[in-house]
Amino acid sequence: MVKRVGFFSEFVPQDTAPSAPSIHDAVRPSGLNDESGLLAYLASGTEIFSAMGAERDAITGDEWIPGAGSLVTDGTWMWPVELRHYVERYHAELPEDFMADVRAARYTAAPVPRRRTEEIILEVFGRSSFAAQATEGPGADGYFTWYLSDLTPQRCARMLDSLESAGLKTRHPLTGDISLSVTGEAGNGPRPMRDGRPAAEVLADPAAGEVTLHLWFASDTFTTVSVRRLSGTTAAVVHSLAGLQEPEREQVVAALVRSLDQLRDYCLGFVLDRAGRSPLAAWDAVVCAGASPSVALPDSIALDTSRSAAPSAFGNMAGTPYGHLTVFSRRPADKDRA
Repeated sequence: MVKRVGFFSEFVPQDTAPSAPSIHDAVRPSGLNDESGLLAYLASGTEIFSAMGAERDAITGDEWIPGAGSLVTDGTWMWPVELRHYVERYHAELPEDFMADVRAARYTAAPVPRRRTEEIILEVFGRSSFAAQATEGPGADGYFTWYLSDLTPQRCARMLDSLESAGLKTRHPLTGDISLSVTGEAGNGPRPMRDGRPAAEVLADPAAGEVTLHLWFASDTFTTVSVRRLSGTTAAVVHSLAGLQEPEREQVVAALVRSLDQLRDYCLGFVLDRAGRSPLAAWDAVVCAGASPSVALPDSIALDTSRSAAPSAFGNMAGTPYGHLTVFSRRPADKDRA
């Protein structure tokens, strides 16, 4: 059974037990001598569930914590990603048995094997559809679509740089090759594309058609990013999650979230659908034109609420801020996910 640490009573209700301690009781005036090592450890775990949006600081309410509700593990312990914020800002005191394990590991969490990751997901989420998607065979045709305004070559280069920094490489780790393909207007393809221009310039070129680029997470693990042109200068940047299994899929999602953080000023909205339960194009009008959704809701959808459908259109999905957008998200154990 995975041990839990840092699930204080003020955190997202689905993640805490009724007997959970209060974060206020864990606050200390100063940190441990090895607090920097603890912070490094908390940041080095394996993310098994990535949440979009943010939650307010539970102590002062004066700061939003991006990704709060995401879950991280070292294989023995599991903690919420926001725990690092409370250790860094408030020197939150953590149990001594956890600290003993942190010190024994020399402040770096070891990679968690796939089998152990699957065990933890099933233990935490039961047989929810999230757990089933994560543990029962290859991933479905999931996707993470970003709607970006005015995708110029410069912005596209910035996007690829941020993806690179997040761990998604445009060149194969062993061969150094760049893999580009294009789908013609008649739907023919995709076919390999030979173009001497930089990848960012090709992706940003409206005349190039629907271009797809491989992004490598490891030498044998990749996702793809493709660009669909919509009306005007708006582009749908589609990151495929097809075929990915845990823990790689959620690690790729986490990398994409970190990259999107660098581009959200240009983001009109996004849709994260790990299972591919809804058609890609079904969300174009919802995000860009304020239409109400007419298909199954995804895991997360971000919108500019000043010009989108009423929040009631997204059912029981909770809304949290993400810059100028509002993110409506499901919890992974929601019974109506499928």
